Amino acid sequence: MDLNELIKKYSTSGPRYTSYPTAPQWTEDLKTASYREQLQKSFSGRTEPIALYVHIPFCEALCYYCGCNIQITKDHSRSQSYLQSLIQEIRTVAEIIGTRQTLSQISWGGGTPTFFTCQEIEQLHLATLKYFDLAGDAEVSIEIDPRVTTWDQLATLRRLGFNRVSLGVQDFNTEVQKVINRIQSVQLTGDMLKECRRLGFSGINFDLIYGLPLQTRETFRKTLEEVISLRPDRIALYNYAHLPSLRPHQKIMDKYARPNSEDRLAIFSEGYTDFTSQGYRSIGMDHFALETDELFLAIEKETLYRNFMGYTVKRGAGMIGIGASAIGEIGGSYFQNIRETKPYEDSVNSEGVAAFRGCLLTQDDKERKWIIQQLMCKFVLRFQEYQKLFQKDFAQQFQSEILKLSDFSQEGILKVDSDSIVITDLGRLFIRNVAMIFDAYLNLPTGATYSKTL
Repeated sequence: MDLNELIKKYSTSGPRYTSYPTAPQWTEDLKTASYREQLQKSFSGRTEPIALYVHIPFCEALCYYCGCNIQITKDHSRSQSYLQSLIQEIRTVAEIIGTRQTLSQISWGGGTPTFFTCQEIEQLHLATLKYFDLAGDAEVSIEIDPRVTTWDQLATLRRLGFNRVSLGVQDFNTEVQKVINRIQSVQLTGDMLKECRRLGFSGINFDLIYGLPLQTRETFRKTLEEVISLRPDRIALYNYAHLPSLRPHQKIMDKYARPNSEDRLAIFSEGYTDFTSQGYRSIGMDHFALETDELFLAIEKETLYRNFMGYTVKRGAGMIGIGASAIGEIGGSYFQNIRETKPYEDSVNSEGVAAFRGCLLTQDDKERKWIIQQLMCKFVLRFQEYQKLFQKDFAQQFQSEILKLSDFSQEGILKVDSDSIVITDLGRLFIRNVAMIFDAYLNLPTGATYSKTL
């Protein structure tokens, strides 16, 4: 079976596995009291570094494809009260933990984090370092929109110690950009990339989206050519998820034709071929990196990790989520903050934190989480490691799942023997499909809607 046929076969709906169990299994029974308890129990006295995610939801304009938790406003004074809530939440979390923690990773996402002024950026970062130490080799990253980010902001970020950026691109075709309400030229994007490199940022990522209105194989091929000529270190090629029932603003684009399933899959297939023929390697799912980038090198070192911030080389003992809708991974549990900005601020002002739902993992959850992490990050699952960790025989415990891998094995996606499951280079593309085999919740009636795996 050739690549196109495999892509057609395995293009199905499924989780991205930034967590296991995935979000549809979480409950609103876990709120601030449980969050406080888990913070204190899981982190107090630990010496292994942890990660910190900060969500900044503000955007000046709405991109019609967007599926993120955002607040549209041109009133930049709005950010000051939110900033104070972020600092209050950071302070409260540090006080609950009780012992000073070291951060291996800080990531600011949004929204548009550079909605903050240079002064606000510095205020938030210095407040973080007031309560947490930063590891010497920490990854400190931020998502930026080239349309609204200034060179002064880039210089401020770099001076403060930020060392990685991700640039939203989506598509360079002007007609597509008009329809999705995001006008962004190749020149603008290229100039910002050059400035980021001049300042010393590394691991620079471009986000692309396929399946958008008015996209064709021909127009997106031109975008691919332009992206490859700019040569970012990393590329994420996401499948557009049209979910107007969850994101009503996406209905705005319904009057424009989107690529049909055949063209959409062809666009991805051609992107995969183009990137891998031009020095990029598949990292897993829809991510690519230059062979010299540490994200790709981490595969061979088996140090690649995956959390709510995506693939990273900086694994921590857990992750703290700060801000509206932010998610944290704490001990054997997940917690998410209130999604809406004002209620989030109100909760932080009254209680110091704002968790409103989450999930405590069972023993079976912990084992399957470990299995999925091994497959998605190391691309190898060694049965002996499972037995050493959980005191169980993998082949006996997951006999039915191993049998379900036979098609993948015949198609060259993976190899199974008596000792291990090994994902091939080709198989990294279909890793979500492989991980789904070990998801005990996937066929339960939750009403959950997932994006396409390809």
